[in-house]
Amino acid sequence: MPVQAGAALSLTRRGFTIRLASLIAAGVAHPALGQDELQSFRALSARLTGFSEAGIDPELALHMMDGLRAAGLGDALESLLADGLPGNDELARQIAVAWYSGFHPDATGTSLRAYYDALVWRALDYTRPPGQCSAAPGDWSEPPAGAAQ
Repeated sequence: MPVQAGAALSLTRRGFTIRLASLIAAGVAHPALGQDELQSFRALSARLTGFSEAGIDPELALHMMDGLRAAGLGDALESLLADGLPGNDELARQIAVAWYSGFHPDATGTSLRAYYDALVWRALDYTRPPGQCSAAPGDWSEPPAGAAQ
Protein backbone atom coordinates (compact mmCIF):
# COMPACT_ATOMS: atom_id res chain seq x y z
CA MET A 1 0.00 0.00 0.00
CA PRO A 2 1.59 3.32 -1.04
CA VAL A 3 2.23 5.92 1.64
CA GLN A 4 0.92 9.41 0.99
CA ALA A 5 3.18 12.39 1.57
CA GLY A 6 2.78 13.75 5.08
CA ALA A 7 1.05 10.59 6.31
CA ALA A 8 2.35 9.14 9.58
CA LEU A 9 3.94 5.70 9.36
CA SER A 10 2.67 3.10 11.78
CA LEU A 11 5.39 0.63 12.67
CA THR A 12 4.76 -1.93 15.36
CA ARG A 13 7.47 -3.42 17.58
CA ARG A 14 6.97 -6.73 15.80
CA GLY A 15 7.32 -5.14 12.37
CA PHE A 16 10.45 -3.28 13.46
CA THR A 17 12.00 -6.44 14.91
CA ILE A 18 11.27 -8.43 11.76
CA ARG A 19 12.79 -5.74 9.54
CA LEU A 20 15.87 -5.40 11.75
CA ALA A 21 16.35 -9.18 11.88
CA SER A 22 16.17 -9.38 8.10
CA LEU A 23 18.84 -6.67 7.77
CA ILE A 24 21.09 -8.48 10.24
CA ALA A 25 20.56 -11.82 8.48
CA ALA A 26 21.41 -10.20 5.16
CA GLY A 27 24.62 -8.86 6.66
CA VAL A 28 23.57 -5.26 6.13
CA ALA A 29 23.47 -4.31 9.81
CA HIS A 30 24.62 -5.52 13.18
CA PRO A 31 22.95 -4.07 16.24
CA ALA A 32 26.13 -3.37 18.21
CA LEU A 33 29.04 -2.73 15.88
CA GLY A 34 30.26 -1.57 12.52
CA GLN A 35 32.35 -3.39 9.96
CA ASP A 36 35.44 -1.33 10.83
CA GLU A 37 35.25 -2.48 14.43
CA LEU A 38 34.83 -6.09 13.38
CA GLN A 39 37.81 -5.76 11.04
CA SER A 40 39.88 -4.23 13.85
CA PHE A 41 38.92 -7.07 16.19
CA ARG A 42 39.83 -9.68 13.59
CA ALA A 43 43.19 -7.97 12.97
CA LEU A 44 43.88 -7.82 16.72
CA SER A 45 42.86 -11.47 17.09
CA ALA A 46 45.22 -12.45 14.28
CA ARG A 47 48.12 -10.69 16.02
CA LEU A 48 47.27 -12.29 19.37
CA THR A 49 46.88 -15.84 18.01
CA GLY A 50 49.49 -15.96 15.27
CA PHE A 51 46.92 -17.02 12.67
CA SER A 52 46.14 -15.01 9.56
CA GLU A 53 43.26 -12.58 9.61
CA ALA A 54 41.55 -14.72 6.97
CA GLY A 55 41.66 -17.61 9.47
CA ILE A 56 39.69 -15.60 12.05
CA ASP A 57 36.02 -16.44 11.52
CA PRO A 58 33.92 -13.23 11.25
CA GLU A 59 30.76 -14.79 12.71
CA LEU A 60 32.65 -16.19 15.68
CA ALA A 61 34.36 -12.80 16.09
CA LEU A 62 30.91 -11.13 16.31
CA HIS A 63 29.79 -13.61 18.97
CA MET A 64 33.00 -13.12 20.90
CA MET A 65 32.72 -9.33 20.82
CA ASP A 66 29.08 -9.48 21.92
CA GLY A 67 30.06 -11.84 24.74
CA LEU A 68 32.87 -9.57 25.91
CA ARG A 69 30.45 -6.64 25.98
CA ALA A 70 27.83 -8.66 27.83
CA ALA A 71 30.48 -9.61 30.40
CA GLY A 72 31.06 -5.92 31.10
CA LEU A 73 34.31 -5.71 29.15
CA GLY A 74 32.98 -3.40 26.43
CA ASP A 75 34.93 -0.30 27.52
CA ALA A 76 38.17 -2.27 27.83
CA LEU A 77 37.53 -3.81 24.41
CA GLU A 78 36.89 -0.40 22.83
CA SER A 79 40.10 0.90 24.35
CA LEU A 80 42.08 -2.13 23.17
CA LEU A 81 40.73 -1.76 19.62
CA ALA A 82 41.35 2.00 19.59
CA ASP A 83 44.98 1.59 20.68
CA GLY A 84 45.66 -1.11 18.09
CA LEU A 85 48.20 -2.76 20.38
CA PRO A 86 47.50 -4.87 23.44
CA GLY A 87 47.69 -2.44 26.35
CA ASN A 88 45.30 -4.41 28.51
CA ASP A 89 47.31 -7.60 28.88
CA GLU A 90 44.55 -9.44 30.76
CA LEU A 91 41.91 -8.76 28.10
CA ALA A 92 44.39 -9.59 25.32
CA ARG A 93 45.12 -12.89 27.08
CA GLN A 94 41.38 -13.62 27.43
CA ILE A 95 40.84 -12.98 23.72
CA ALA A 96 43.73 -15.27 22.71
CA VAL A 97 42.54 -18.01 25.09
CA ALA A 98 38.99 -17.66 23.74
CA TRP A 99 40.14 -18.22 20.16
CA TYR A 100 42.25 -21.24 21.06
CA SER A 101 39.79 -22.86 23.48
CA GLY A 102 36.42 -21.87 21.99
CA PHE A 103 35.29 -20.53 25.40
CA HIS A 104 34.71 -16.79 25.81
CA PRO A 105 33.35 -14.52 28.52
CA ASP A 106 29.67 -13.59 28.38
CA ALA A 107 26.88 -12.34 30.64
CA THR A 108 26.56 -15.73 32.39
CA GLY A 109 30.29 -16.15 32.99
CA THR A 110 31.69 -18.26 30.17
CA SER A 111 30.18 -19.60 26.97
CA LEU A 112 31.39 -22.38 24.68
CA ARG A 113 30.90 -21.04 21.19
CA ALA A 114 33.35 -23.05 19.09
CA TYR A 115 34.51 -26.53 19.97
CA TYR A 116 35.44 -28.03 16.63
CA ASP A 117 36.46 -24.62 15.26
CA ALA A 118 38.71 -23.63 18.17
CA LEU A 119 42.18 -22.67 16.96
CA VAL A 120 43.81 -25.30 19.16
CA TRP A 121 42.78 -27.96 16.62
CA ARG A 122 44.44 -26.04 13.78
CA ALA A 123 47.58 -25.59 15.89
CA LEU A 124 47.59 -29.32 16.67
CA ASP A 125 47.10 -30.37 13.06
CA TYR A 126 48.07 -33.97 13.82
CA THR A 127 44.92 -34.62 15.86
CA ARG A 128 41.18 -33.96 15.90
CA PRO A 129 38.85 -32.83 18.64
CA PRO A 130 37.58 -35.70 20.81
CA GLY A 131 34.22 -36.80 19.48
CA GLN A 132 34.82 -35.70 15.92
CA CYS A 133 34.49 -38.61 13.54
CA SER A 134 37.19 -39.34 11.03
CA ALA A 135 36.81 -40.40 7.43
CA ALA A 136 38.12 -43.96 7.73
CA PRO A 137 37.39 -46.72 10.24
CA GLY A 138 40.46 -47.68 12.25
CA ASP A 139 42.53 -44.67 11.23
CA TRP A 140 43.28 -44.11 14.89
CA SER A 141 45.62 -47.12 14.76
CA GLU A 142 47.91 -45.41 12.21
CA PRO A 143 50.50 -42.77 13.14
CA PRO A 144 49.48 -39.20 12.35
CA ALA A 145 50.37 -37.79 8.95
CA GLY A 146 53.92 -36.50 8.99
CA ALA A 147 54.90 -38.46 12.10
CA ALA A 148 58.25 -40.23 12.07
CA GLN A 149 57.84 -43.92 11.34
